[in-house]
Amino acid sequence: MDWTPQSSELHNFLFRGNQPINGTQFAYTSLVTTMRSLAKSAGHDFPDNFTLLDVSYLNVFEEKDYMVEKKFFEANPNKGTLYNKIIVGSLIPPPQNDLTLTKDTVKAYVENGFDKLPEKMKFFRDLLYTKGDRPIVIYGHCEAGTDRTGEVSGAYYMKYLNLTFTEALYINNHIQNRDMYKASRNAMQWYCFYLRFVEQFNHLSCMLPNNGTHLQ
Repeated sequence: MDWTPQSSELHNFLFRGNQPINGTQFAYTSLVTTMRSLAKSAGHDFPDNFTLLDVSYLNVFEEKDYMVEKKFFEANPNKGTLYNKIIVGSLIPPPQNDLTLTKDTVKAYVENGFDKLPEKMKFFRDLLYTKGDRPIVIYGHCEAGTDRTGEVSGAYYMKYLNLTFTEALYINNHIQNRDMYKASRNAMQWYCFYLRFVEQFNHLSCMLPNNGTHLQ
């Protein structure tokens, strides 16, 4: 997803994906191999010695899978740290006409909602630009890597990578052979309006393309 500039001394990385477990084991080796390959394909040297920051979006109903990760980092504290940042999405879609929205409405809904995407964007950006003894590799994930991961990643794309709402939605809708769930898409769309109305990303259009149907 992102990395610190090559001119920086940090050389940290940010990845997205699905649940990194294989049965009852945390798939550390496979995860690192995949990240190394992706970094190389993007023209970057992946560090041999790094700290993994595993950011899980799982909830209490997925405790069994979460515990696989938790036990791995408890047994291997030298590998990195596990964070649990639960993401639930939004059952309420924003009005599909931005003229009906106000800055105060969007600000209150997004900042007071459960997912608190503005806070999570700062969390990821601060991690990415943290300078430590070793390079930092951040891995954010849910179970499938499409819905909750898509919500958070899409928010990051729009705020920091200059992608449009349509471009972020297109990426998320093509991770698997299906569109992202509406609750996750709703939350990402609310955040798009937050960027536009509250943070003054005036270039953003937050309307659903093709009436929300699958993008081609």
